[in-house]
Amino acid sequence: MSFRTQANAALRICYFNGIMPLWRSPLLIAAVFLTPFSFLFFLYVIAPRSLFPFGVVGGILFTALFTGNGMLNDCAYLRLERQLQQVFVASPVSPLAYLLGMALSELAFALPATVLFTSILVLVRPVSPLALAALLGVVLVTWLLATTLGFFISTLFAQLREIWPIGTLVFSLLSVLPPVFYPATEIPARWQWVALLAPSTYSAQLADRAVGLGGGISTGVAFVDSPLFAVGMLVAVTLLFGGAALFLARWREP
Repeated sequence: MSFRTQANAALRICYFNGIMPLWRSPLLIAAVFLTPFSFLFFLYVIAPRSLFPFGVVGGILFTALFTGNGMLNDCAYLRLERQLQQVFVASPVSPLAYLLGMALSELAFALPATVLFTSILVLVRPVSPLALAALLGVVLVTWLLATTLGFFISTLFAQLREIWPIGTLVFSLLSVLPPVFYPATEIPARWQWVALLAPSTYSAQLADRAVGLGGGISTGVAFVDSPLFAVGMLVAVTLLFGGAALFLARWREP
């Protein structure tokens, strides 16, 4: 199949798994932003007002990160319950087109919540168009990181009941414990390096810098604390998860 045909297949998969369900069940939109909005509400009530912009940026990144959880559950359901992945594997549709189509469908679910949180950010803090473009770039890379990780995990299990707790646990750890909703300066200085073990920390550091927020990690090593290091690590981890999804994931059932 040509590149154009593969791209068309990816868009059709996106329509089937993302746009069509949203059109038929608009309440799914509320379900996507309910959790990050709840975090933001409690942050607004109990935290200093200076932390609220961090929470808004955190809501944007949380939405991008949890596309991985949706990817994990949707791909596992289509593979184990509907056996639909086997149909795509047996067809001329390439693994990359299938993976991209499913990832785009998760992005369709996340788009309304992302627009909502971005609108809140613009209201609470002046942000230039260039800063918004940089933030969008970070969100898109985070989406790729999360969805490729979610797909890879979805192929490791043989039963649906094994998957849903794993997905919730993994993506909650990535989006709640690291400094996503709060600045890294809230972590004691000697433990800030621990946050660097989570790839979502790099997304948060770059997103906060993009919109002019402080609160960056300070390890005492200038290169590690620089945005260049965060960009390199975020891209490297995304490529690692993407490679695992394409080349190490179990595409066919034994």
